[in-house]
Amino acid sequence: MRNRITAIALVLLGTATCGGGSGHSSRQAVLGDAFQSRARAVCAAALAQKKARGAFPYPDFNPTKPDPSKLPGIAAFEAKTVTIYQTWLREMQALGQPPTGRGLWGDVVGAVMSHTRIIVEQQAAAQRGDAQTFTKDYYDGNRAQDAMLRASSAAGVPVCAAAAAA
Repeated sequence: MRNRITAIALVLLGTATCGGGSGHSSRQAVLGDAFQSRARAVCAAALAQKKARGAFPYPDFNPTKPDPSKLPGIAAFEAKTVTIYQTWLREMQALGQPPTGRGLWGDVVGAVMSHTRIIVEQQAAAQRGDAQTFTKDYYDGNRAQDAMLRASSAAGVPVCAAAAAA
């Protein structure tokens, strides 16, 4: 599921950053040019941090039927993810409000806020060996990712969906 979302986000990123080629200017920035550029930079930084964190240490792990013996290692790995999301959320909120598209921007920030809450809860569940909550948070994370994809596409910042999916 995450690979599908990542692929969609990358396609959206490519189409959002490419010019029209027919002499038409690219779509006007929904959030205002300067603000949208800063928002993209914040999300690109979060994406880079998530990529630098490294690959998930258990490639065969099934989050819908978690192996409790793997949860302590996952908790340790996700501790860094929690820090990345908390920093990302603070930086998104620090941007303030855009000159246009405030409702759309609110949806993007709300999606990052949801992701942050979910990863904090999931990391804590892994830490205490709570497989049931871990799985619930996995499904909640998928729904939050879908919301992020819609919100970031509408706001013209699809790199935010790519950051959430990474």
